Amino acid sequence: MNPHQRINIQYTIGLDELPEEVSRVYKKSLQQLRSIELPELNDRDILNSSVVKIIDQARQDLAKTDLMLSDVQSIVNSYVEYEISLATQNAEPTIPEQQYENAGQIND
Repeated sequence: MNPHQRINIQYTIGLDELPEEVSRVYKKSLQQLRSIELPELNDRDILNSSVVKIIDQARQDLAKTDLMLSDVQSIVNSYVEYEISLATQNAEPTIPEQQYENAGQIND
């Protein structure tokens, strides 16, 4: 199995579980970000093959973190849109009152 290969999964959870699930993914991305090691290098050590490996690994780890944060952002964005749609649905429509000069009069 290729450790760099990604798949998209979909599952449902209760709305009351959403904060905990989003927090779990966010904390995982934060741990991933904090685990990235990018050492300071001096001018004399920067141009060698080991630097290529170090930078490649850091970039892969950053990409993994970015994907996790993208998931969090997508979930939060969807939830905010859901909340807005609920607020819009629950808002009672207001019908503007219109004044008519001859309201209630019968024309012969």
